[in-house]
Amino acid sequence: MSTEITIRHVKLSVALQNAAGKKAEKLSADYPAIEHIRIVFDQEGPKYAVSLSVQGGQRTNVDASARDVDALAALGAVFDKANAQLRRASKKRQEVR
Repeated sequence: MSTEITIRHVKLSVALQNAAGKKAEKLSADYPAIEHIRIVFDQEGPKYAVSLSVQGGQRTNVDASARDVDALAALGAVFDKANAQLRRASKKRQEVR
């Protein structure tokens, strides 16, 4: 599993980048079909925008985004959204089998 973190138009602390990496590792541990995670941090006015793209086997492709004044809150929200999407996709695959 590879993780790519992109930072645009904003300066982020190393601790926030490490938090993003840890969340990506946890997500890939929960869903072993994940092959690549891409996290993009951007700043749009006073808010931070975080986009997440997850690609994997078994047609596992998820895109999520969140905006918040706090970068850590936006990061948590985007991973919550992606986790919910992955859970729904996994449940659908189990029902079909």
